[in-house]
Amino acid sequence: MDKSKNIINYYLYINKLKYKLRTGFVEIGITKDRLESVAEHIYGCLMLSIAIDSEYNLDIDMYKVLKMLTIHELDEVLKPDFTIRSGITKEEKENIGKESVDVVSGCLSSKDEIISLINEFNERKTKEANFCYLIDKLECDMQAKAYDLEGYFSIEEAKKDLPFYGDRASIIDKEATCASDYWILYDRPKFEENEIFRNLSHELSKIKELK
Repeated sequence: MDKSKNIINYYLYINKLKYKLRTGFVEIGITKDRLESVAEHIYGCLMLSIAIDSEYNLDIDMYKVLKMLTIHELDEVLKPDFTIRSGITKEEKENIGKESVDVVSGCLSSKDEIISLINEFNERKTKEANFCYLIDKLECDMQAKAYDLEGYFSIEEAKKDLPFYGDRASIIDKEATCASDYWILYDRPKFEENEIFRNLSHELSKIKELK
């Protein structure tokens, strides 16, 4: 297969993410007519990482970060967008996603690099991978806040995720004051060891109106 066909085939695969809705927002009953796609989530992650890099002196390879974030959802091209309600483990999700990544990247000569970056993202053993993981989680919380502030996310719907929150469910239910708080508080322990993300998570909870 020639280079032109490789590029076109790859694009036609990843183009599916423009139309694939973020399942978590569908399941939780966001009422907005047009919901976020997986591709738009990737865009949000990229922009969020650029903003954080602008405001803090990050000792990380930002080129690698941006590339990793750009491809980190390739596993969802040919598989479901698994959520907390899916009932599968992190390992099961990654194993299912590997086939998608292998097929989608298989037409590119950089296939091995792409697979290596996604494996690095999943393993979270490098500074760049851990940063990307936290960006991925925080962007979701920020989008939940955006839907909440716009009036499309209700506390009644947010409470439907409580059965999946384990032993933290009652604490989250007690502390939450708005719908997006349920998602923000659930993710907060993930940010505890990173001061930048911990502060952003706390500041996000304080926002009660669109500026």
